[in-house]
Amino acid sequence: MIAKIVANDREYYSYIFAKFDPGFYETVIVFDDENEKFEFLNVYDVKPSLKRKVFVIDADVDGMVEKEAIKLSWVKSFKNCFGFGWILDNIDLITRIKEGKTIDSKFIGLAKKINNRLNISEWNYVKNEKDAQDLLHAAWGFHDAVLDNISYKLKETFDDPSVVQVLFTGCWECDILLEFKRDVLIHFNVDDMNSHEIFDSTILFDDGYIYWVDDNIENVKEIQDDYIYFRARSLRWKMITKK
Repeated sequence: MIAKIVANDREYYSYIFAKFDPGFYETVIVFDDENEKFEFLNVYDVKPSLKRKVFVIDADVDGMVEKEAIKLSWVKSFKNCFGFGWILDNIDLITRIKEGKTIDSKFIGLAKKINNRLNISEWNYVKNEKDAQDLLHAAWGFHDAVLDNISYKLKETFDDPSVVQVLFTGCWECDILLEFKRDVLIHFNVDDMNSHEIFDSTILFDDGYIYWVDDNIENVKEIQDDYIYFRARSLRWKMITKK
């Protein structure tokens, strides 16, 4: 799992080395390469209002293990734990990270080596089901998002294909910009746009096209006339966060 971290007035990217207690009180262990330190972070600030600080952009869990519970001390334990085995199997390491104590250099070196695999791009392409799920994960399924702006180019040639950019705001402390390219179809009712609420969304692949639909459906045959949806030959997206 890879996340964008927006905390302490700065932004950085890290693998999620472990995560605990999923939900609004979820916590994660990440690694700040610039300061060469592990950080134990709350995914959300819950007071005075809910604010997301850790944005998962790649939900791949390859190489990770799961534990039902981990007990750090007689007063502190975590449930539904997930992460790299060398973290979850080392109670002393988790405790030291949580308490901000000095960490053995071998673990610092291991975290740096893992984070060196990061290959972060401003734009993320949606080419398969995993890519689609990463986008939906990052945008929280576009739940409560607002379709803020649509910009497009009308003329299309083989060398200069049509491009439509769709900006969604209010995606739980971030905005998501979708860019559809080549043979683009836009479908919505202008009269309903100001009052339309997005509760869920789906990304579908069909006959060489990729669809974004503002509802939870299983195939393109379920798309209804009152849905907002976009269709194109390719799709990429980027996340816009504020420090």
